[in-house]
Amino acid sequence: MLLHNGLFFVLSIPYNPAPQWDAGVVGRQAGAQIKEICSMHRTQKGFTLIEILVVVTIIGVLAGLVVVLIPKGQEKANVAQCTNNVRNLTGLLIGTKGPKFPPYGGVNLLLYLVHSGEIVDEKKGKLFFCPGDQFDSWEDSGGMKAYKDSNLDQDGEYGHLSSYAGRDQKNKKCKASKSSPKSQALLADDSEDHHNNKGFVIGYNDSSVKYKLKFDDWKISIDSEIRVGEGSEVEDLKCLRTDDN
Repeated sequence: MLLHNGLFFVLSIPYNPAPQWDAGVVGRQAGAQIKEICSMHRTQKGFTLIEILVVVTIIGVLAGLVVVLIPKGQEKANVAQCTNNVRNLTGLLIGTKGPKFPPYGGVNLLLYLVHSGEIVDEKKGKLFFCPGDQFDSWEDSGGMKAYKDSNLDQDGEYGHLSSYAGRDQKNKKCKASKSSPKSQALLADDSEDHHNNKGFVIGYNDSSVKYKLKFDDWKISIDSEIRVGEGSEVEDLKCLRTDDN
């Protein structure tokens, strides 16, 4: 609020009840109003101390909003890209030849897509990684050569080649079927770290892909760790394997 010639000018940013603010829109609206107020002082010698302090305060508030909103925007983008990756990988697995899924487990189930010729270049190779993965990435994987040189009969050797855990198709109790009416998880994030410990992106044998939240979907505390594999607290994740199980 600025005081000018006995009148009060209020910097009004429209209140948006939804939590998804657009930092760019807020900044432009505030900037336009500050510019308008400033233009009214062009004929004066300068600003009062109070007016300068108010403008500095407004700039500080906007900077704080940007600091909060940018990470949230990045998190949403990571979930969206990860969901797209899982959807593509799930579709490729469902589209493999024959009525059954390839007889491999964990990451090797996904590597089969390279050996079968479904994934042949870097563009598709990047599907193996979630952008929220802080430990493994396409740049550190060794490129397509590392995938083509992999041995599908060796288990637990290639966790660094993907951000996702594949279903254990070598385990009779876990085998998923392409024709099963029951929804069965085929792959998912191999760690909750990909999404700030909030949940997992999971692809199913019916081609559906869901982002499951720890608390909202599974009623598990956000502070509790969820494991992937046989000992998991979540049914969907029990038949998936990472390089560690």
